[in-house]
Amino acid sequence: MMQAVEAFCLHHELIHEGDHIVVACSGGPDSLALLDIMARLKDTYHLQITACYIHHGIRQAADTEVAVVRREAHKRGCDFIWHYVNVPALALWRHESEEATGRAERYRLLRRTAEDCGATAIAVAHHRNDQAETVLLHLLRGSGLAGLGGMRPRSGLIIRPFLAVSRRDIQLYVRSRQLVPCIDETNASRAYTRNRIRLDLLPELQAYNPAVVDDLDRLARIIRADDDFISQEAKRRYETYIQRSQGLLSLPKKELLAEPAAIKRRLIRLLLEEWTGSSLDIPFIWVETLLQLAAKGARKEFRTKRFRAYTTYTDLCLAHAVGRCKK
Repeated sequence: MMQAVEAFCLHHELIHEGDHIVVACSGGPDSLALLDIMARLKDTYHLQITACYIHHGIRQAADTEVAVVRREAHKRGCDFIWHYVNVPALALWRHESEEATGRAERYRLLRRTAEDCGATAIAVAHHRNDQAETVLLHLLRGSGLAGLGGMRPRSGLIIRPFLAVSRRDIQLYVRSRQLVPCIDETNASRAYTRNRIRLDLLPELQAYNPAVVDDLDRLARIIRADDDFISQEAKRRYETYIQRSQGLLSLPKKELLAEPAAIKRRLIRLLLEEWTGSSLDIPFIWVETLLQLAAKGARKEFRTKRFRAYTTYTDLCLAHAVGRCKK
Protein backbone atom coordinates (compact mmCIF):
# COMPACT_ATOMS: atom_id res chain seq x y z
CA MET A 1 0.00 0.00 0.00
CA MET A 2 2.87 2.33 0.77
CA GLN A 3 4.08 2.11 -2.82
CA ALA A 4 0.58 2.66 -4.24
CA VAL A 5 0.08 5.82 -2.18
CA GLU A 6 3.53 7.19 -3.00
CA ALA A 7 3.04 6.56 -6.73
CA PHE A 8 -0.40 8.20 -6.60
CA CYS A 9 1.03 11.26 -4.83
CA LEU A 10 3.79 11.64 -7.42
CA HIS A 11 1.47 11.07 -10.39
CA HIS A 12 -0.96 13.74 -9.21
CA GLU A 13 1.78 16.02 -7.84
CA LEU A 14 0.30 15.95 -4.34
CA ILE A 15 3.68 16.20 -2.62
CA HIS A 16 6.88 17.99 -3.55
CA GLU A 17 10.35 18.14 -2.10
CA GLY A 18 10.40 20.20 1.09
CA ASP A 19 6.60 20.51 1.49
CA HIS A 20 5.05 21.26 4.86
CA ILE A 21 1.90 19.13 5.11
CA VAL A 22 -0.85 19.32 7.71
CA VAL A 23 -2.27 15.80 8.21
CA ALA A 24 -5.86 15.76 9.48
CA CYS A 25 -5.80 12.99 12.07
CA SER A 26 -8.67 11.90 14.31
CA GLY A 27 -6.80 8.84 15.52
CA GLY A 28 -9.14 6.50 13.60
CA PRO A 29 -7.81 3.71 11.33
CA ASP A 30 -7.81 5.76 8.12
CA SER A 31 -6.24 8.96 9.43
CA LEU A 32 -3.74 7.14 11.65
CA ALA A 33 -2.61 5.11 8.64
CA LEU A 34 -2.32 8.35 6.66
CA LEU A 35 -0.17 9.94 9.38
CA ASP A 36 2.02 6.82 9.46
CA ILE A 37 2.55 6.78 5.69
CA MET A 38 3.21 10.52 5.40
CA ALA A 39 5.71 10.23 8.25
CA ARG A 40 7.45 7.36 6.43
CA LEU A 41 7.73 9.58 3.33
CA LYS A 42 9.07 12.45 5.42
CA ASP A 43 12.77 11.72 5.10
CA THR A 44 12.64 10.73 1.43
CA TYR A 45 11.03 14.02 0.37
CA HIS A 46 12.27 16.20 3.25
CA LEU A 47 8.72 16.89 4.37
CA GLN A 48 7.61 18.70 7.50
CA ILE A 49 4.49 17.08 8.95
CA THR A 50 2.03 18.64 11.38
CA ALA A 51 -0.74 16.36 12.67
CA CYS A 52 -3.96 18.24 13.42
CA TYR A 53 -6.81 16.95 15.59
CA ILE A 54 -10.22 18.66 15.57
CA HIS A 55 -12.33 18.14 18.71
CA HIS A 56 -15.97 18.61 17.68
CA GLY A 57 -17.41 18.80 21.18
CA ILE A 58 -19.69 15.83 20.45
CA ARG A 59 -17.91 12.83 21.97
CA GLN A 60 -16.39 12.63 25.45
CA ALA A 61 -13.85 10.12 24.11
CA ALA A 62 -12.33 12.92 22.04
CA ASP A 63 -10.77 14.28 25.24
CA THR A 64 -8.48 11.26 25.41
CA GLU A 65 -8.03 10.99 21.64
CA VAL A 66 -6.23 14.32 21.61
CA ALA A 67 -3.48 12.79 23.73
CA VAL A 68 -3.40 9.65 21.57
CA VAL A 69 -2.87 11.59 18.34
CA ARG A 70 -0.29 13.86 20.01
CA ARG A 71 1.66 10.78 21.11
CA GLU A 72 1.45 9.14 17.67
CA ALA A 73 2.61 12.36 15.98
CA HIS A 74 5.56 12.91 18.30
CA LYS A 75 6.54 9.23 18.02
CA ARG A 76 7.04 9.84 14.28
CA GLY A 77 8.88 13.13 14.65
CA CYS A 78 5.87 15.20 13.59
CA ASP A 79 4.48 18.40 15.06
CA PHE A 80 1.01 18.40 16.62
CA ILE A 81 -1.79 20.92 17.05
CA TRP A 82 -5.45 20.57 18.03
CA HIS A 83 -8.58 22.73 18.03
CA TYR A 84 -11.85 22.61 19.91
CA VAL A 85 -15.18 23.67 18.41
CA ASN A 86 -18.64 23.18 19.95
CA VAL A 87 -20.35 21.73 16.88
CA PRO A 88 -23.75 20.95 18.53
CA ALA A 89 -24.14 24.54 19.77
CA LEU A 90 -22.92 25.99 16.49
CA ALA A 91 -25.23 23.75 14.44
CA LEU A 92 -28.19 24.84 16.54
CA TRP A 93 -27.30 28.50 16.09
CA ARG A 94 -26.82 28.08 12.32
CA HIS A 95 -29.95 25.91 11.91
CA GLU A 96 -27.81 23.22 10.27
CA SER A 97 -27.22 19.54 10.88
CA GLU A 98 -24.28 18.60 13.08
CA GLU A 99 -22.93 16.69 10.09
CA ALA A 100 -22.83 19.80 7.88
CA THR A 101 -21.53 22.09 10.61
CA GLY A 102 -18.85 19.62 11.66
CA ARG A 103 -17.58 19.30 8.11
CA ALA A 104 -17.50 23.07 7.54
CA GLU A 105 -15.72 23.74 10.83
CA ARG A 106 -13.25 20.92 10.30
CA TYR A 107 -12.08 22.35 6.98
CA ARG A 108 -12.09 25.92 8.30
CA LEU A 109 -9.82 24.96 11.19
CA LEU A 110 -7.56 22.82 9.00
CA ARG A 111 -7.10 25.75 6.61
CA ARG A 112 -6.43 28.10 9.51
CA THR A 113 -3.82 25.67 10.82
CA ALA A 114 -2.16 25.47 7.41
CA GLU A 115 -2.09 29.25 7.18
CA ASP A 116 -0.70 29.67 10.70
CA CYS A 117 2.14 27.20 10.20
CA GLY A 118 2.84 28.03 6.55
CA ALA A 119 1.87 24.59 5.25
CA THR A 120 1.70 23.92 1.52
CA ALA A 121 -0.99 21.21 1.72
CA ILE A 122 -3.59 19.58 3.97
CA ALA A 123 -3.75 15.78 3.69
CA VAL A 124 -7.06 14.06 4.48
CA ALA A 125 -7.70 10.31 4.57
CA HIS A 126 -10.53 9.93 2.03
CA HIS A 127 -10.18 6.60 0.21
CA ARG A 128 -11.95 4.79 -2.64
CA ASN A 129 -14.86 3.65 -0.48
CA ASP A 130 -15.37 7.26 0.61
CA GLN A 131 -15.30 8.23 -3.04
CA ALA A 132 -18.03 5.69 -3.84
CA GLU A 133 -20.14 7.02 -0.97
CA THR A 134 -19.64 10.59 -2.18
CA VAL A 135 -20.73 9.76 -5.73
CA LEU A 136 -23.84 7.98 -4.41
CA LEU A 137 -24.64 10.87 -2.07
CA HIS A 138 -24.45 13.38 -4.92
CA LEU A 139 -26.46 11.08 -7.19
CA LEU A 140 -29.24 10.93 -4.61
CA ARG A 141 -29.21 14.73 -4.40
CA GLY A 142 -29.56 15.12 -8.16
CA SER A 143 -26.12 16.61 -8.66
CA GLY A 144 -24.57 17.59 -11.98
CA LEU A 145 -21.21 16.45 -13.36
CA ALA A 146 -19.20 18.32 -10.73
CA GLY A 147 -20.87 16.31 -7.96
CA LEU A 148 -20.81 12.99 -9.79
CA GLY A 149 -17.09 13.49 -10.38
CA GLY A 150 -16.65 13.03 -6.64
CA MET A 151 -13.57 14.14 -4.75
CA ARG A 152 -10.46 15.18 -6.62
CA PRO A 153 -6.94 14.10 -5.65
CA ARG A 154 -6.26 17.80 -5.04
CA SER A 155 -8.74 20.58 -4.30
CA GLY A 156 -6.80 23.74 -3.54
CA LEU A 157 -4.75 23.02 -0.42
CA ILE A 158 -6.58 19.73 0.23
CA ILE A 159 -4.82 16.58 -0.98
CA ARG A 160 -6.20 13.02 -0.83
CA PRO A 161 -3.35 10.49 -1.08
CA PHE A 162 -5.63 7.58 -0.08
CA LEU A 163 -7.88 7.82 -3.16
CA ALA A 164 -5.38 5.30 -4.49
CA VAL A 165 -6.52 2.62 -2.02
CA SER A 166 -9.64 1.01 -0.53
CA ARG A 167 -10.84 0.66 3.05
CA ARG A 168 -9.75 -3.00 2.93
CA ASP A 169 -6.23 -1.96 1.91
CA ILE A 170 -6.08 0.40 4.89
CA GLN A 171 -7.34 -2.26 7.30
CA LEU A 172 -4.61 -4.63 6.15
CA TYR A 173 -2.00 -1.88 6.49
CA VAL A 174 -3.13 -1.01 10.03
CA ARG A 175 -2.74 -4.67 11.04
CA SER A 176 0.62 -5.11 9.32
CA ARG A 177 2.01 -1.98 11.00
CA GLN A 178 0.44 -2.93 14.35
CA LEU A 179 -1.24 0.45 14.64
CA VAL A 180 -3.75 0.91 17.46
CA PRO A 181 -6.42 3.32 16.21
CA CYS A 182 -9.16 5.02 18.19
CA ILE A 183 -12.75 3.97 17.50
CA ASP A 184 -15.35 6.66 16.79
CA GLU A 185 -18.70 5.20 17.83
CA THR A 186 -20.60 7.81 15.80
CA ASN A 187 -19.43 6.02 12.64
CA ALA A 188 -21.99 3.32 13.48
CA SER A 189 -24.83 5.81 13.93
CA ARG A 190 -27.50 5.86 11.24
CA ALA A 191 -28.41 9.42 12.22
CA TYR A 192 -25.98 10.64 9.56
CA THR A 193 -26.79 10.31 5.86
CA ARG A 194 -23.28 9.29 4.85
CA ASN A 195 -23.26 6.56 7.50
CA ARG A 196 -26.50 5.11 6.14
CA ILE A 197 -25.00 5.05 2.66
CA ARG A 198 -21.91 3.27 3.98
CA LEU A 199 -23.75 0.84 6.27
CA ASP A 200 -26.88 0.12 4.23
CA LEU A 201 -26.89 1.32 0.63
CA LEU A 202 -23.37 0.41 -0.47
CA PRO A 203 -23.53 -3.18 0.90
CA GLU A 204 -26.88 -3.60 -0.88
CA LEU A 205 -25.33 -2.44 -4.16
CA GLN A 206 -22.37 -4.77 -3.64
CA ALA A 207 -24.84 -7.66 -3.60
CA TYR A 208 -25.63 -6.72 -7.22
CA ASN A 209 -22.08 -5.78 -8.18
CA PRO A 210 -19.22 -6.85 -5.86
CA ALA A 211 -16.90 -4.41 -7.69
CA VAL A 212 -19.21 -1.41 -7.28
CA VAL A 213 -16.65 0.60 -5.25
CA ASP A 214 -14.02 0.34 -7.98
CA ASP A 215 -16.62 0.94 -10.68
CA LEU A 216 -17.92 4.10 -8.98
CA ASP A 217 -14.33 5.31 -8.59
CA ARG A 218 -13.76 4.75 -12.32
CA LEU A 219 -17.03 6.52 -13.11
CA ALA A 220 -15.92 9.52 -11.03
CA ARG A 221 -12.58 9.70 -12.88
CA ILE A 222 -14.29 9.57 -16.29
CA ILE A 223 -16.79 12.25 -15.31
CA ARG A 224 -14.07 14.53 -13.91
CA ALA A 225 -12.19 14.37 -17.20
CA ASP A 226 -15.34 15.21 -19.17
CA ASP A 227 -16.29 17.93 -16.71
CA ASP A 228 -12.84 19.52 -16.95
CA PHE A 229 -13.01 19.65 -20.74
CA ILE A 230 -16.50 21.18 -20.82
CA SER A 231 -15.52 23.68 -18.10
CA GLN A 232 -12.44 24.80 -20.04
CA GLU A 233 -14.53 25.27 -23.19
CA ALA A 234 -17.17 27.22 -21.29
CA LYS A 235 -14.58 29.52 -19.69
CA ARG A 236 -12.95 30.20 -23.05
CA ARG A 237 -16.28 31.17 -24.60
CA TYR A 238 -17.35 33.14 -21.54
CA GLU A 239 -14.32 35.43 -21.85
CA THR A 240 -15.19 35.94 -25.52
CA TYR A 241 -18.82 36.86 -24.79
CA ILE A 242 -18.82 38.65 -21.44
CA GLN A 243 -19.24 42.42 -21.39
CA ARG A 244 -18.26 44.25 -18.21
CA SER A 245 -19.00 47.78 -17.12
CA GLN A 246 -19.41 49.40 -13.71
CA GLY A 247 -22.15 47.58 -11.81
CA LEU A 248 -23.15 45.51 -14.84
CA LEU A 249 -22.37 42.19 -16.49
CA SER A 250 -23.99 41.07 -19.72
CA LEU A 251 -23.96 38.23 -22.24
CA PRO A 252 -25.20 38.49 -25.85
CA LYS A 253 -28.45 36.54 -26.09
CA LYS A 254 -27.97 35.34 -29.67
CA GLU A 255 -24.56 33.77 -29.02
CA LEU A 256 -25.63 32.38 -25.65
CA LEU A 257 -28.72 30.65 -27.01
CA ALA A 258 -26.79 29.21 -29.97
CA GLU A 259 -24.51 27.19 -27.66
CA PRO A 260 -25.17 23.54 -26.71
CA ALA A 261 -27.20 23.10 -23.53
CA ALA A 262 -24.18 22.01 -21.47
CA ILE A 263 -22.25 25.15 -22.43
CA LYS A 264 -25.25 27.45 -22.00
CA ARG A 265 -25.76 26.36 -18.41
CA ARG A 266 -22.10 26.82 -17.61
CA LEU A 267 -22.02 30.27 -19.17
CA ILE A 268 -24.91 31.31 -16.94
CA ARG A 269 -23.22 29.75 -13.92
CA LEU A 270 -19.97 31.60 -14.72
CA LEU A 271 -21.96 34.82 -14.98
CA LEU A 272 -23.52 34.22 -11.57
CA GLU A 273 -20.19 33.18 -10.06
CA GLU A 274 -18.52 36.37 -11.25
CA TRP A 275 -21.38 38.46 -9.90
CA THR A 276 -21.62 36.78 -6.49
CA GLY A 277 -17.89 36.15 -6.13
CA SER A 278 -18.50 32.50 -5.25
CA SER A 279 -19.24 29.18 -6.90
CA LEU A 280 -21.28 28.13 -3.86
CA ASP A 281 -24.97 28.64 -3.18
CA ILE A 282 -25.98 29.11 -6.81
CA PRO A 283 -29.30 27.25 -7.10
CA PHE A 284 -30.04 25.30 -10.27
CA ILE A 285 -33.32 27.21 -10.52
CA TRP A 286 -31.39 30.47 -10.97
CA VAL A 287 -29.50 29.01 -13.92
CA GLU A 288 -32.65 27.69 -15.57
CA THR A 289 -34.59 30.90 -14.95
CA LEU A 290 -31.87 33.05 -16.52
CA LEU A 291 -31.72 30.75 -19.54
CA GLN A 292 -35.48 31.09 -19.98
CA LEU A 293 -35.16 34.84 -19.55
CA ALA A 294 -32.52 35.03 -22.28
CA ALA A 295 -34.95 33.38 -24.73
CA LYS A 296 -37.48 36.19 -24.22
CA GLY A 297 -37.68 39.68 -25.67
CA ALA A 298 -36.58 42.95 -24.12
CA ARG A 299 -37.63 44.27 -20.67
CA LYS A 300 -38.13 40.92 -19.03
CA GLU A 301 -36.61 40.49 -15.58
CA PHE A 302 -35.92 38.25 -12.61
CA ARG A 303 -35.02 39.55 -9.15
CA THR A 304 -33.32 38.06 -6.10
CA LYS A 305 -31.82 39.70 -3.03
CA ARG A 306 -28.38 39.41 -4.63
CA PHE A 307 -28.98 40.65 -8.16
CA ARG A 308 -31.43 41.81 -10.79
CA ALA A 309 -31.37 40.03 -14.16
CA TYR A 310 -33.11 41.54 -17.15
CA THR A 311 -33.07 41.54 -20.94
CA THR A 312 -32.53 44.12 -23.62
CA TYR A 313 -33.10 43.42 -27.32
CA THR A 314 -29.55 42.03 -27.56
CA ASP A 315 -28.30 41.10 -24.08
CA LEU A 316 -28.96 39.27 -20.84
CA CYS A 317 -27.88 41.71 -18.10
CA LEU A 318 -26.99 41.23 -14.46
CA ALA A 319 -27.04 44.27 -12.19
CA HIS A 320 -27.80 45.45 -8.68
CA ALA A 321 -31.41 45.82 -7.57
CA VAL A 322 -31.51 49.30 -9.13
CA GLY A 323 -30.13 50.57 -12.39
CA ARG A 324 -30.78 50.01 -16.06
CA CYS A 325 -28.80 48.54 -18.88
CA LYS A 326 -28.00 51.44 -21.24
CA LYS A 327 -28.33 49.45 -24.44
